[in-house]
Amino acid sequence: MGLYFSLILPIFPSVIAQNSSQLIPDSSSQINLIEANLILKNLLQQNSLQQTQPNSALELVETGKKYYDAGQFAVAAQQLQKALQIFQKSGDIPQQIQVLSLLSLTQQKLGNWEQAKIALDTGLTLLAQSPSNQFSSHQQLHRIHAQILNSLGHWQLAQGQTEATLTIWKQSEKLYRQAEDRVSIIGSQINQAGVLQALGLYRRADNLLSQIETQLYQQPDSVLKATGLLNLGNIRRLNGDLQKSREILNQSLAIAQQLNLPQLKAKTWLNRGNTEVAIAQHAEDLKDIKISQQYRQQALTSYQQAINSADVTTTKVQAQLNYLSVLIDTNQIASTSPLIEQINTAISQLSPSRVSIYARVNLVKSLLKIAKGLDETQDKTQDNIQLQVKLLETAIAQARNLADQRAESYALGTLGNVYEQIGDRTKAKKNTISALVIAQALNALDMSYQWQWQMGRLLQAEKATQQAVEYYTEAFKNISNLRSDLVALNPEIQFSFRESVEPVYRQLVDLLLQSPQPQRNNLIQARQVIEALQLAELDNYFGDACTQPKQINIDQLDPNAAVIYPIILPNRLEVIVKLPGVDDLIHYAHPNISETQIDAIISQLQKSLKRRSTSLKELKTQSQQLYNWLIQPFTDALETTKTREQSQIKNLVFVLDSSLRNLPMAFLHDGQKYLIERYAISVTPTLQLLESKPLQRGKINVLIAGATDAPSFKKEGLGSIDNVAVELDGIQQKIQHHQVLENQNFVRQNIQKQINQTAFNIVHFATHGKFSSNPEQTYILDWNERIKVKDLDKILRLDFQRTANPIELLILSACETATGDKRAGLGLAGIAIRAGARTTLASLWQINDASTAEFMIRFYQELNRHHNTKSEALRNTQLAFLKETNNQDYNRPYHWAAFILVGNWL
Repeated sequence: MGLYFSLILPIFPSVIAQNSSQLIPDSSSQINLIEANLILKNLLQQNSLQQTQPNSALELVETGKKYYDAGQFAVAAQQLQKALQIFQKSGDIPQQIQVLSLLSLTQQKLGNWEQAKIALDTGLTLLAQSPSNQFSSHQQLHRIHAQILNSLGHWQLAQGQTEATLTIWKQSEKLYRQAEDRVSIIGSQINQAGVLQALGLYRRADNLLSQIETQLYQQPDSVLKATGLLNLGNIRRLNGDLQKSREILNQSLAIAQQLNLPQLKAKTWLNRGNTEVAIAQHAEDLKDIKISQQYRQQALTSYQQAINSADVTTTKVQAQLNYLSVLIDTNQIASTSPLIEQINTAISQLSPSRVSIYARVNLVKSLLKIAKGLDETQDKTQDNIQLQVKLLETAIAQARNLADQRAESYALGTLGNVYEQIGDRTKAKKNTISALVIAQALNALDMSYQWQWQMGRLLQAEKATQQAVEYYTEAFKNISNLRSDLVALNPEIQFSFRESVEPVYRQLVDLLLQSPQPQRNNLIQARQVIEALQLAELDNYFGDACTQPKQINIDQLDPNAAVIYPIILPNRLEVIVKLPGVDDLIHYAHPNISETQIDAIISQLQKSLKRRSTSLKELKTQSQQLYNWLIQPFTDALETTKTREQSQIKNLVFVLDSSLRNLPMAFLHDGQKYLIERYAISVTPTLQLLESKPLQRGKINVLIAGATDAPSFKKEGLGSIDNVAVELDGIQQKIQHHQVLENQNFVRQNIQKQINQTAFNIVHFATHGKFSSNPEQTYILDWNERIKVKDLDKILRLDFQRTANPIELLILSACETATGDKRAGLGLAGIAIRAGARTTLASLWQINDASTAEFMIRFYQELNRHHNTKSEALRNTQLAFLKETNNQDYNRPYHWAAFILVGNWL
């Protein structure tokens, strides 16, 4: 037996088709493949020992397995059914159960869920009713039982029964232990880690994967070890740990080279290339062009090595297709023609199978990208189109002959996309609808949403707006239902979010708000979609669905709050305002304002705010533009002319979009006064993440921690924070109940120990930190090292305590957003979520630390006032700096505007 375990979730080509890389899945990581290998091996071993079964039955099983490996699942099912009938006649129960397990896996591949379940139920019934003497040993009984439970787990997972799957696979692991099958134990644990990720139990999943990694490294070098590391490396890519993925794949590669295993070398090179492309895409998203180019070049080398090593045509074709994709992404179009011919020739020689179908579709995807990027003559373009159509028509015919409906839907939908690109909407709609009907029958949400989105685009092009909205809405619902899967479907999806997921949200909002006066229902839906987009962005940021949305009624939470949603669309800025009252929404559109214009203004404002030398007049003039966009159209509704005491609306809550997250709204100026002079102001990633409870003033207990000149500061090239001692001492004087960790004592182990021992409701860190669109570059510094955003939950949120006693307020008093990163605000929102805090108070840029110390001491003074909410305490502190300070310089927004409140403002 071997560690040929599949990832627990299939790598869906329909999702990959939307990715910039268009990587096609390595067949070694397809779902269920290894369980099938193990079952077949056991069947053959048993027969060699017992010499009791007809050779014809075993030949049928082996033939069925070959068809299975080749992606010809319908033929495989036929062969297995014939073998099952022979085993039934001979009355061999163990053989029947194993063939039923394999048959179920095959039917699952075809999407025949009812037939797959019938096979499982039959096998489980046979197992329950058969006496133990039917089996050669207790070990055989336990192993066969574990195998059919593995198959059942895959079936349950596909039906969305994730918790049941985890239970089944734990039971499977226990049975493998009783069978003393060490390799299969590890395989079952790998499956469990994937389910833990799908359930949002990321810490447990990570711990389990680390344990598996240790076990694998302890094994002697062998095919089993190399294959296990290959699968583990792929899973690490799946959960976004890209450098770790590459490191593990290198270990697998070294063993494969040492043992001279050509096919395993080829598969590992292929998967290492996939990881390198993922790293490159991530770097490109962060505008790190040098790193992106470096890893794309390394990916080309890896794919070339896979091509050279492969002794199986399918692996070679997959590597060639991925090589072609990277050439296109790096604008090496001139080098693609010979490769395209080689790939087309190789594909034509493949036996009809799912792999050959996917290969044709992915070649078409590359041809589409080439056509978009080249100024070709009409003849060349027509040749390109004819080749695309021919490839897809062959793929569709093969899928139908193989009764592979999933592959058929994939090919049909892609053909619809080809016709969409050339403007033949009649054929585009026909093929897209055909693809959608099949995907819906299979309950394949990952494909359904893409064909619904495609239909929405086609109908929008025909000005059939209402019909387009209906298709977009269904696509949006399917994406919402896929939430956790979108970050776990495959390793590349996390880095193509803005190509394959985000546009569905924004284009739907665009359609809903196209009318100058949108209907009330359209405003309600647009608000819901934008809230969902905020959640999806956070999921994408972390690479997991860690956020747990709740149904919040803002009017019951705070009847004095108005919520403002700026929405940046390609050609305009839309603003929706939620006023107190049930779905009391108003709206204003600013036409002909591009995202580029908005980004330019925000970038200039950031620079002006961070310079103490910027004149107040200049700053007020610059910020007035944003005020005119976001607030001015709603002045009557927001009662801006009334005093705070006269008006119902006292709080403004912003759900900010894109680069707007990097600016404090408090400093917006109407020409007469700052926004903070009239309202308490806060920000939330989405109302769905709010906790409704306010801070209990009489029970404040603070963990105060910080460092003046830590070794970690020097490692990062950062200066000392000279007034940290003043800040910490001042806070202690304002708060009766507290614990202090200062300088050398400020390390993660001590933080975690204190959190374990005491139910702090406020945690205050006076230290350097950075917010970035890259979670690896979002961190705070303790005395020795970085505490990354992804580790905060391990330190600050203990499950058994924090359910009842969450951190009410996390304060980060010396952090800053990454310069030039327009999505850096995601990092601040991410810290707020990951820490498990109801509210986070943080600075968007580094400020003079003397004023920071004074600001924080004043904030705690305001927080101690029983009638103050957190947002009012912040407002009063900012107003004190603006109007009451003895230091003339402190009235500048540089000193007071940097601090923003994220989350619950009560």
